[in-house]
Amino acid sequence: MHLPSVTASLFALLVMGVAFGQSKPEPLVEWVSAAKAAAPVNADSPWMQLIQAPTLTAGRYRLAKAGTDRQQPHDRDEVYYVVAGRGKCTAGDETRDVGAGDAVFIAAGVEHRFHDIGADLDLLVFFSSAQRSTGGMAGHAPPTEQTPYPETSQRGNARIFYWFGSDSAGQVAIDFGQPRWQAAFDKFLDTANGPRWRLGENFWTVLDTNMALQLGGVDVGIGQYYAVLQNVGKAGLQLVLLDPQRVRTRRLDAYQAAETDGGIVIPLQIQHEERAATRLAIELEVDAKQRDQGTLTIRFGQHRLTAPLRMSPH
Repeated sequence: MHLPSVTASLFALLVMGVAFGQSKPEPLVEWVSAAKAAAPVNADSPWMQLIQAPTLTAGRYRLAKAGTDRQQPHDRDEVYYVVAGRGKCTAGDETRDVGAGDAVFIAAGVEHRFHDIGADLDLLVFFSSAQRSTGGMAGHAPPTEQTPYPETSQRGNARIFYWFGSDSAGQVAIDFGQPRWQAAFDKFLDTANGPRWRLGENFWTVLDTNMALQLGGVDVGIGQYYAVLQNVGKAGLQLVLLDPQRVRTRRLDAYQAAETDGGIVIPLQIQHEERAATRLAIELEVDAKQRDQGTLTIRFGQHRLTAPLRMSPH
């Protein structure tokens, strides 16, 4: 009577185990030989994919003299670089002659095509996997009353999770917006006793954990928190974890981080790095020798902020 459900459960576990066993990390370096890149194409299949990575796609697009470009608008931003040939490109409402050495950026959803091809066109194409932000209030007149603004944006995520068999002993995750670095941000990071900063863009940076933590030597209980930064005199830069319910009750938007108070204060260590992070990056790393320990790292511009992490998995 119970055999079918037991069998189904065992099968599900087997499939899960196979899936975990077959998963491979994405390559950090990928080479494409000249022979592969130069493989022949035909009019029915002018596209050749060369590289497919989590963050971008690169390929070759070739159109014969007097050929027809049948492509449709894409859902990702792209860049064309003309390796050889000549013709015309119409993108949006503008048409230009293109030839070897020319490049054009075309945003997602924009109508475009190559035409009047006078010599075989050979194009390198790069597709971005980044999601374009709608900008919220950007491009609108200042509101004269409470006005709703729809907004979409790409966000980053960092997570540590424990797993064995079919069970997890706990996880901690941070979800955050990824603003571009601006030199003006140096003033905030270097100025003591200034206003709190929202640490990200658009919605709040959110820390969510289902296991007790120690972050920077400070106890953090199971729950969800909104995170902001502050610079307090001799104490320096600190991460502050806010109670989301209190923030919701006050109807504070993340843009109003400076109006928040209280919270769990986490001390941060700050270092200068030669290589700048052009966007905010947050990482959670595990100590290879002590698996209940790790590090929270925040990189922005040439600043590297860290706090030691200790986890209490179940």
